[in-house]
Amino acid sequence: MPHAVVDYSDSLTGAFDRRAFALELHALVVEILDTAVGNCKTRFHRLEESVVGEGTDARAVVVHVELAIARGRTAGTKSRLTAAVLELVERHTAKAAGLEIHASVDVRDLGEAYTKSMTTP
Repeated sequence: MPHAVVDYSDSLTGAFDRRAFALELHALVVEILDTAVGNCKTRFHRLEESVVGEGTDARAVVVHVELAIARGRTAGTKSRLTAAVLELVERHTAKAAGLEIHASVDVRDLGEAYTKSMTTP
């Protein structure tokens, strides 16, 4: 906890520094949720194809962040986190000249059955 999954259009690959984004995201999550940075995990999925609206604008690309966090956070905390992550996405995609970026963020609770393990074989 927390787990972030970032889906992004292939057209953003050169303009979206994913590692820098993840590191800033982790710092942001630590600040807002008061958790340890070692708990933060982020995965990226490059989308070879995405369609926005009627699909007529080739400049339209997407970035969607799904952030799953431990249960028990207030709606206000989730809203604050959602807004901060959206602003982070906007900053990290600002160099994508000529593209129309459709960004979204969804913060949700991890399921009741969530469990984790960390091993060092």
